[in-house]
Amino acid sequence: MFAVKTQKFLLGLNAVLGAALALTPFVLFPVCADPKPDGTPMFCWYSGIFITAMGVVVLILSLLSLRGKLTAFFAVLSAAAALMSWLVPNRTVSIAGTGWACGLCADPTHACRAVTLPALGVLVTAVILVSIAVLLWNFVKGRR
Repeated sequence: MFAVKTQKFLLGLNAVLGAALALTPFVLFPVCADPKPDGTPMFCWYSGIFITAMGVVVLILSLLSLRGKLTAFFAVLSAAAALMSWLVPNRTVSIAGTGWACGLCADPTHACRAVTLPALGVLVTAVILVSIAVLLWNFVKGRR
């Protein structure tokens, strides 16, 4: 009984963190809203879209895990999605498509560097730690 409640608590916490991650770039800790001089969005705007998408992925994977199937697999995918939402804006992993690329402004005083990035670091770390806790919990209990 306690084991089921603990796992559900961890998965619920991961879902809440995924929702917070999805809301971070445009609601909770917004990225820069100013366009480039030519009127197109800055790199941080596209990074915000990517972070939102990865937050939704974490949320969906956590909700799927609550069904009790493939919990460890979904925990690994959840941690990977959260990690990608940190690596892409920092240009460690480059994503560039036709007409847009992900990254953050070079100016440390802009909102994306001064506000969004520190909050993102805390949320990503929390998602990864909770995902590791889910993995360890499943390992100790002998589940998949």
